Amino acid sequence: MTRGRSGRAVVPLLGAFTVLALVVAGAAITLQLKERNLRLAKEREIVLIKAENDDLQQRLNEMRDAKQQVEDTLVHAKDQLDQVTQQLTQERTEKETLARSVDDRQKEIDRISKDLEQIRTERTTLSTQVTELKTQQQAMQQELAKVQEAKADLEAKTTAVDQPSVKLDPVVVSGATGYGDASASAFADLPVTQPKGISTVQGQIVVVNHDYDFIVMNLGRNQGLQIGQEFQVLRGSEVLGRVKVEKLYDELAAASILPESKKDAIKEGDLLRAI
Repeated sequence: MTRGRSGRAVVPLLGAFTVLALVVAGAAITLQLKERNLRLAKEREIVLIKAENDDLQQRLNEMRDAKQQVEDTLVHAKDQLDQVTQQLTQERTEKETLARSVDDRQKEIDRISKDLEQIRTERTTLSTQVTELKTQQQAMQQELAKVQEAKADLEAKTTAVDQPSVKLDPVVVSGATGYGDASASAFADLPVTQPKGISTVQGQIVVVNHDYDFIVMNLGRNQGLQIGQEFQVLRGSEVLGRVKVEKLYDELAAASILPESKKDAIKEGDLLRAI
């Protein structure tokens, strides 16, 4: 009886242990499944994080490359800016130099224009004087011809009466004028006198212009004159001043009256001696 009761008591216990074992096994299986799912989730999360990390790393590399390109571009742009700045500075300097050159050229043009205008005025004045001198030269040629005829006639008369031959002094015509190549023959006959105490006089004044302080003499390039050559102005034994040759022609020369001269006293017919 006792064994029967004990056996009946063990059966429920075994059932309870079985149930407990099943519960524990189920719980263990459940935990294993949860753990497996959690592990898989973590692995997927790790894979995603790694993928994101790789993507971020790639983007970072791309950004670094882009940054390097930008820096290279900035350096190149800076170099170009420096070159452009240097070119602008050089062009500004060249422009200023050109502007100064243009101003200098304009001043030179203005000076030349003024000189040309003065030359035109002088040429007009000289042309007028040349016309007057040519007229006077023609009259002078006629007068010289008459003097030469009178001289020849006088020599013939003295020979006829058997008187000693008389040598006539050179004829001096006061105020003789002439200008240009056409008058060269007339001025070639002008006399050269030798005042007392003064060496031989080489030429004579044929025109005096007191407005512009210059004279015209009956000597020129054919007599060996040179630009810049100076002459004394003489009247008898008196020295009236000095003149300096400025322009040369074949048989005539224009000379400026130097400041220390007695300008108002100098007249046509005064004699000239080379210094």
